[in-house]
Amino acid sequence: MVHNQFRDLQNKTLLAAVFYLEADEQSHPERESIKNQLQKTISRTNIAVYDRLDRQTAGEMINDSHISLQFIQTVREQQKGNLTSKEHFYHGIFYRDNEGDFVVVAREWKGNFNAQMTSLLYILIAVFVFGILLIYILSQFLGKIAYDPILKIMKQIKDRDEKNFQQPLTLQKSYAEITALVETYNLFIERIGQTFAIQKNFVDYISHELRTPITAILGTLEVTSNRARSVAEYNDVMIQLRQYTADLEASLDNMMLLSGARTNFEFKNFRIDEVVWKVIEDAYLYHNADIQVEFEVDDSKLLNIYGNENLLESALKNIIENAIKYSNNQSVRIRIYIAAGRLKLCITDKGIGIPAADLGSITQNFFRGGNTGNFQGKGIGLSMSKVIFTLHRIEMEISSGENGTTVELTV
Repeated sequence: MVHNQFRDLQNKTLLAAVFYLEADEQSHPERESIKNQLQKTISRTNIAVYDRLDRQTAGEMINDSHISLQFIQTVREQQKGNLTSKEHFYHGIFYRDNEGDFVVVAREWKGNFNAQMTSLLYILIAVFVFGILLIYILSQFLGKIAYDPILKIMKQIKDRDEKNFQQPLTLQKSYAEITALVETYNLFIERIGQTFAIQKNFVDYISHELRTPITAILGTLEVTSNRARSVAEYNDVMIQLRQYTADLEASLDNMMLLSGARTNFEFKNFRIDEVVWKVIEDAYLYHNADIQVEFEVDDSKLLNIYGNENLLESALKNIIENAIKYSNNQSVRIRIYIAAGRLKLCITDKGIGIPAADLGSITQNFFRGGNTGNFQGKGIGLSMSKVIFTLHRIEMEISSGENGTTVELTV
């Protein structure tokens, strides 16, 4: 804005130079026209013309202490110059005339300029205050809209207790981010609820599985201590106690495996078909099972596996015993073959099958199908088998229908 002020003053200074220094070359009409323009733009009391000796030769500006000889000399050297005092703007130009070289200086009062600056300052202050007030009002309004869903969520969470903590959060209307947060929270709470249920069932399973071998051990010791025994009888008791202890250790291993507490079982190389035949032999012995085996492997190297033989035996035993139990001891077909360079084991029964709605949950801890009410079980066999197969990087797929179930293992 100051630049515009000096530019306007420059035009007035040039007009003053023409009026005073070009009078001898102007016609009377031209002279009168320039005079009228000068009167409209600037007062003669604000004009001073200096000759080469720094004497004021024209203009009616009374000696102004702000116009120093140094300023006049600067104008001569630079052809023009600007100066600002507390009350005025000054502009000087160097003007060559046929009568000599002159310095023409014009000044303009800063009152109007200061008044405009003051008005502009007031306007800026008013706009600033209004802007801050508007921002505050809008922030309160928008903040209420933005935080209202969060406040509702917090209220619902505070109202939860041990009885209804699994109840999902609900929001009628909200923006996408809050909706996603609520969905994530509900999923998280659902999983926590499932975890609590599993923990309760797990405690029940521990109580059952540990009580049986411990009761057997205590009973055997009590019976043995009732009277003196022979060495052979004591040896038989020791064998029984060792078996009960082994069963107890196996139960602990299974429980630790299910809880994820144990993952450092001893692994070694062995042939998986030998484990399968051992499980089949036990099924013949204990269940008088009807098992048909189709062995279609030519390359024996594909039968080698690196893992824990006892764990894998336990997993396969769960699968085959389920096939026997849920088919009421009907024929079970086991096919061992190669597909796409990988060993596959398919165990197919003719049992009651698994409802389609239960297939996605059948390998969860303590889950039992809706049609298994007439069969004993804890819902732990398939979940334990899946953990063991995952530990051995064996893929398990389960398909089922009304005519039985097929478990396909890919090694």
